[in-house]
Amino acid sequence: MGDYMQAALEAVNFIDAQRLDGRAKWRCADDAPASNYDLYRGSSGIILLLLELHAAHGSAEVLAQAVAAGEEVAAHLARVGDLPVSTWPGYAFAMSELARVSGREDFRALAGTCLQRMRDQATPLGAGIGWIEPAPFSEITGFKGEREIYDQSVGAAGAGLAMLYGHRNDLHPEALGWAVAVGERLLEVGEADPDGTRWRLMSDMPFAFTAPNFAHGGAGVGYFMAELYKATEDERYLTAAKEAARYVLSRATSVGDGRLVCHTEEARKPIFYLGACHGPAGTGRLFLELYAITGEAQWLEEAKALTRGLLSLGAPETRSKGLWNNHGQCCGDAGVGEYALLMARRTGEEAYLDLARRCAKVIVAGSTLDGDQRRWIQAEHRDRPEFVQAQTGYMQGAAGIASFLVHLDTALAGQPVKIALLDWPQDAG
Repeated sequence: MGDYMQAALEAVNFIDAQRLDGRAKWRCADDAPASNYDLYRGSSGIILLLLELHAAHGSAEVLAQAVAAGEEVAAHLARVGDLPVSTWPGYAFAMSELARVSGREDFRALAGTCLQRMRDQATPLGAGIGWIEPAPFSEITGFKGEREIYDQSVGAAGAGLAMLYGHRNDLHPEALGWAVAVGERLLEVGEADPDGTRWRLMSDMPFAFTAPNFAHGGAGVGYFMAELYKATEDERYLTAAKEAARYVLSRATSVGDGRLVCHTEEARKPIFYLGACHGPAGTGRLFLELYAITGEAQWLEEAKALTRGLLSLGAPETRSKGLWNNHGQCCGDAGVGEYALLMARRTGEEAYLDLARRCAKVIVAGSTLDGDQRRWIQAEHRDRPEFVQAQTGYMQGAAGIASFLVHLDTALAGQPVKIALLDWPQDAG
């Protein structure tokens, strides 16, 4: 067993210690009193890690734990009414992946039901559909009121990716038609600019936040457009994806021998996030998909340039403003490492494997090992550095960090194990 796999299993021990009532549900963090069930920070994300460990080791016990967690998620979804559109994609995805591995048809049916419930919450808007919900992040910004949400992380583009996944996996007969309706609406609300097309986080933005990148900005919507083109071969969607990419690049700055894209356009001095959310590890996926679709070398070069920009800031060893005390899949080193493995797979270049190893070294060094339990005490938000937690979940905690370590360990052994999320290219293993 490699050191990376050992660290991942120690992370699983930490997660297991956070069980509630002896059941297959877990605290969100070691100081949290309650459980969560979604993919971002709850049971659905832990299920994905368990499925990856099962794929790596063939453990029937690990698969049984994943199934038990799936039953807890199913019971939760049977109890609740409408949920934010941001949560339904993760539930559909986790239940479908659990069904694929376990053979349980009830989980597969539940995945289709999640897509249907998400669609039922949509509103007909213009030529398509969208979601009008309470403004996201109001607990941080203080802005309230309902708005149409566009982005990939918490809005329509993310819902559209889940519908495309549902179509590819035959989860619902109307999934592709729904995805097209999402695409048609997003085409309408894209803002034409001499530099390309941009999409805001939501309609009637109540605060200054023009984000070119993943996942709250135009790069995330552009990625959905690229995936929608692959499913439909409608050239309008490919054009929209390219225009999104062109706009993103117009907001790039030369950094060393590469370049980086600003977090938001309103900042007086650009801040360059380096993870998956607002950084190269997210935005680079749009360029890689455009290269895969078109074969146009410029897109691959842009993905490489973002990586060179990241390295020019000293990442992952140097903690810049955009790579703070966070090792997770969303904002930190695990997300950068996953992107490095994707670049290695797409290019065959050893330098990207080296970057993934460096990320893993920083991740392990930044952990706390108590007996046989490994955890990461970190800050989720850059502007709240004093608020640190040891989270259990996928996007900001031990499950997602362990998932990267499993991916790296198995990739180096020549048999990569990775369940690519909805917003990752499907050959990311």
